[in-house]
Amino acid sequence: MIYLKWLLSISVNLLGFLTAPIVFPLAYILKDFKIFRNKILWIYYDDEDEFGFDVYWFKPKMYDGFIKAYLWSAIRNPAWNLQAMSILNKNSWYGFYYVKGILQNNGRIVSPALNSTAVLKYIDEDGKYMENKGPILSLKHSIIGKQFIRFYEYSTNKEYWRFSYANKAIGNIWIEFQVGYTTRATFRLKFKHITKIQ
Repeated sequence: MIYLKWLLSISVNLLGFLTAPIVFPLAYILKDFKIFRNKILWIYYDDEDEFGFDVYWFKPKMYDGFIKAYLWSAIRNPAWNLQAMSILNKNSWYGFYYVKGILQNNGRIVSPALNSTAVLKYIDEDGKYMENKGPILSLKHSIIGKQFIRFYEYSTNKEYWRFSYANKAIGNIWIEFQVGYTTRATFRLKFKHITKIQ
């Protein structure tokens, strides 16, 4: 049942993912009309970061306008408000009752937690943190390894699961894979050609 719940959430999110590149231009044009912003096209906006203009690491040299907003709201975070509907309560307590595999951050074992998932993180040439895209893979910020966990929220007794993997595959090719629930229902698969590691 917990896998079916994830599949349903991902299927709904996929609808937003597929339609956002087409619908977002209309949503951007109508952003100042409350009926569209708060109701009709609400799922295509991002109530957390608006259009990415204030996210310091996202296209910092690009002008704050439609193109940057499109890249943030239709490509990078398509239909974010729709995705946010499946976000787990970060202020709740979670019990981890099945853990298989190990994750490491900077050589230290990472304890199971809601947002502790295998992930590749990057820095720029000056060592500035760049989140999930940049010229240098940062082992200080990345979480490497593979792990399958099952967990539940104490207050609701709802069950969740997650499998995550991030590591070097062959040569300079690295893989990042997440499926299940991190802080929300997620499916992520990335192949990265990495030549610089710090």
